[in-house]
Amino acid sequence: MYAKVINPKTNGQKVYNNAGSSQRCANYLVKEAKEAGGEATFFGAPGTEAKTAAEVVAMLDGNVKGLGKDDPKFHSLVLSPSSDELLLIGNNPQALEEYTRNVMDLYAKNFQLKNGRELGEANLVWAATIHQERKNRGTDEGVQGEKKDGLQTHVHIMVSARDADQKITLNPLGRADRFNRVQFQAEAVTQMQVQFGRVVPLGIAAKEPTRRQLVAEKVEEITSKAAANRKEKKPLTPEQIAAKDARLDGQVARVNSKLMAHEQLDPARVKDIAKERKYDNVFYATLGQIERNAEKGKDTPDPYAYLTTGRVTREPQLRIDRNREPNTEFATRLPKRQQEPAELPGIAALQRSVNKLGKALAVEGRTQDVRSDAEKEQERVTVPEREMEW
Repeated sequence: MYAKVINPKTNGQKVYNNAGSSQRCANYLVKEAKEAGGEATFFGAPGTEAKTAAEVVAMLDGNVKGLGKDDPKFHSLVLSPSSDELLLIGNNPQALEEYTRNVMDLYAKNFQLKNGRELGEANLVWAATIHQERKNRGTDEGVQGEKKDGLQTHVHIMVSARDADQKITLNPLGRADRFNRVQFQAEAVTQMQVQFGRVVPLGIAAKEPTRRQLVAEKVEEITSKAAANRKEKKPLTPEQIAAKDARLDGQVARVNSKLMAHEQLDPARVKDIAKERKYDNVFYATLGQIERNAEKGKDTPDPYAYLTTGRVTREPQLRIDRNREPNTEFATRLPKRQQEPAELPGIAALQRSVNKLGKALAVEGRTQDVRSDAEKEQERVTVPEREMEW
């Protein structure tokens, strides 16, 4: 059993992007179900009827009061039983639905609130759908994009970032003292064991571990496994590297389409950096940030150093491109005085000087020019025409 809170910054930046509407994520879940030959129907709290994707989107998008424009509006979870566990429950969707509802109660209880209040499933706004298939992706063995063998049934959950009363923000990707993801995963695994008979009902036999002991053991197991993985990562196969590089080519091309010619990235150099970093999450996060900077009209200083280290040398600045047509969308955000063409330097000051000189030379009280016609004609000839154009 594996329970995961998806971080859109490192897993599916577009599909699981949660800063706006849940529509894109719902569309993806519907598409995956159809490709597997099924239909995506969503279930939720006990006693509620099945929902369509449109109803789920309306429910989640309507539960965002108090959230800022760029704040997460919802979060995505995945529950993936092992093949043995699926065999144990007969791959029964009703059993998985019941299990999911219990896990969502554990999810709510995992949030540590300042006043010591404990939440439950009833305080959440959520919906889930069951998928029957998985495809090889990332570091999975086998041909990328092909269906995995064996039982692969798993549950996708979308849960609002606000409680049902829209008073509390619930962020499972925040600080561990607010929501402990390892603890949540251990609770989800233990719930599978307890609910489907892997252990004797708790408390009946003294020799059987209590639920708390089972959770503590699972926390230790998860923590140790994560530490071992950090120490020694399984090397990628040549096929996996080729697949990652092919996807990188597409991603770099998309980024370059948003950059000016002199800013565009060299795909070969980007792939070399990716190999050096072993295609880790930091690399993909920084490449994604370069793309977001480009979309906002900002340059990324020293992009190759940024991809290599994950650290910026200075903050991105709005780019100025004098060899390109002005960006009208950006121009509309400038103050009016910056959008208007500036006066030619010195002309206004020179005009003011001429005006002052004329006033100084003027004879007080004179109302008409008393010069003769010959004198006037003589001045018109001697003064250059370009000076008279003022």
